[in-house]
Amino acid sequence: MFTAEAMELITIAVLKEREEGVVSLLLRSGVFHPVDIRGIEKGMEDISQFQIEKEHSLYESLQSRLRDIAKKTGMALLPKKEFRNLSYEEADKNLGKAEEAIKPLIAEKEDLVSRLNTKEAMLSRLEEYVPFSIGRPSSSYSFLKVEVGSLEEKNLPLLNRSLKDIPHIVYPFKKEGSRSALLFIGLRRDRELLDKVLRDLGWIKLDQEQEPQDLSREVVKKIKDEIDVCKKDIEAVAVNLRKLKDELLEGLSDIETYVTVKKSLLEAKKYSCITEKTALISGWVPGSEKEKIIDEVKRFDPSSCIEERMAEDLNIPKDEIPVKLRNTRIFRPFELLIDAYGIPRYGTIDPTIFVAISFLIMFGAMFGDLGHGLVLSAVSLFLWKSKKENVKQAGTLIFYCGISSELFGILYGSFFGYEFPSLWIKPMHSIIEIFKISILFGIVMITGGIFLNVVNAFKDRDYIKAFFDKSGLIAGVIYWTGIALVSKMLVSRTAFQPVYVIIFLACAGLLFLKPLVELIVKKKREPVFTAFMESTIDILEIVMGYLANTVSFIRIAAFALAHTGLFLSIFELSRIMKGVGGTAASLIIIVFGNILIILLEGLVVSIQSLRLNYYEFFSKFFMSGKRFYKPLKM
Repeated sequence: MFTAEAMELITIAVLKEREEGVVSLLLRSGVFHPVDIRGIEKGMEDISQFQIEKEHSLYESLQSRLRDIAKKTGMALLPKKEFRNLSYEEADKNLGKAEEAIKPLIAEKEDLVSRLNTKEAMLSRLEEYVPFSIGRPSSSYSFLKVEVGSLEEKNLPLLNRSLKDIPHIVYPFKKEGSRSALLFIGLRRDRELLDKVLRDLGWIKLDQEQEPQDLSREVVKKIKDEIDVCKKDIEAVAVNLRKLKDELLEGLSDIETYVTVKKSLLEAKKYSCITEKTALISGWVPGSEKEKIIDEVKRFDPSSCIEERMAEDLNIPKDEIPVKLRNTRIFRPFELLIDAYGIPRYGTIDPTIFVAISFLIMFGAMFGDLGHGLVLSAVSLFLWKSKKENVKQAGTLIFYCGISSELFGILYGSFFGYEFPSLWIKPMHSIIEIFKISILFGIVMITGGIFLNVVNAFKDRDYIKAFFDKSGLIAGVIYWTGIALVSKMLVSRTAFQPVYVIIFLACAGLLFLKPLVELIVKKKREPVFTAFMESTIDILEIVMGYLANTVSFIRIAAFALAHTGLFLSIFELSRIMKGVGGTAASLIIIVFGNILIILLEGLVVSIQSLRLNYYEFFSKFFMSGKRFYKPLKM
């Protein structure tokens, strides 16, 4: 719980023809984190790496085509647990057949939707000019081309065929011998093509000086009828598409599963090294899973050769070892806060539990109100409904913050700013006390940071760091001596106590021995003056840095008072508004004032709680790793 799970590196040597089967088995186990062994073992740099680029591009192309089909048809393609084994050629052939079957229906649907959109746009524009009449000049329409003319009746079918793909309306309203008088409506953007077609078919433009004839009702009805026909045709195509989708779903899901599996295998195989006849597969597994993996591989391929080594026995930097945190479900949401800062290096203390406790205490102390806590808890319920794991974890984090705020609200005696008997103190009535508590909490946090740094140093067997680091034992004694000296002066109001001064100076003097110790232990030689100046600067940094770190925790008290102060401001503004706008105005101020406090101060308090953890606590001990443990899965 306090450290990451122990990792072991396993390297499997198998014949080339057995490689894919072994990799598949490792992926199904869900605990194998592949790694390129050439970056770990010396002398293996010349071994070839498995090349996946060409094969990967083939499967990427298949997946892209599958996504295109899914997007156009609304088909949900999900990998299946069990699937029919395919070859690439079979998957490509079946996918091609599916594309050919879907293509005409998609094209027909897109054409119908385009026509529908155009006709609806024309209808919308026409309705702007109601009542619509023959006598209205064409130039008065900015979007439409409107003309009245006559055409040989035998040419009407030819006109419609010629303009099949061009949006237009033809409305015959009078017959004169073999010719029909027509109202023609098209889009102005197509006017050149429309003029050419009409001219070729013998279009004669009619004089429009006669009394305007209202055609609004007839033309609008004609367009609405065509829109209804389009919608029916689209629905008919959609029905056929749904039937086809149901027929193809099983086969396309098989292809999706096949492509997903193959890409996962390639992702794992890209870390493999190959010789003429064999393949080397290397990766990290948790120590608790090692025996299970070895047994499964041996059952699959008894001829395989497996080497296992603990991470601590490898001659590689510890920050290269993947980290698997092993927190319980209660503390797992706080890993989000750790991840935002960095990955704790393998072999060091996992600070998740400490952050969980300190973050919630600081948040609650600065945002203590029973009502506001209940609001945060309620908000978390909505986040829990999300399908994304990170959002759910964030919801749990907000729920914990709500609980902390509720508890401190009870301790402070505050419910949406309204006071009730407190179980502890009221910040505004105990200003000095709450400042003292904030400083004391800061001392505990900084002391905890020093302790964790010393533990990490001993775990790394870096004893020089354990004693002489800026967050080492000697620096800790200097810090605690300074605290004792100041506390003694404040409590008894006496002069400097010699014993504390002696301890302080002795510890400071010990830091000057650091260059000598490094010379003896690490054979690290530095000029005397340089070593003296470095030690002097270290002492100044320790004194000034720890003072600044400790004082920084005053912000806990400051924001606790600010929280109460904002309530006082809102209630005063509410009292003023009550005299102006009555009780309703007063309630609105109180409600919106509380919303503002929850949103604004809730955000600020969260940031401050993180800041105190990151800069005052983590800075004492945290060592960053490079990667989390992320096993590949089938």
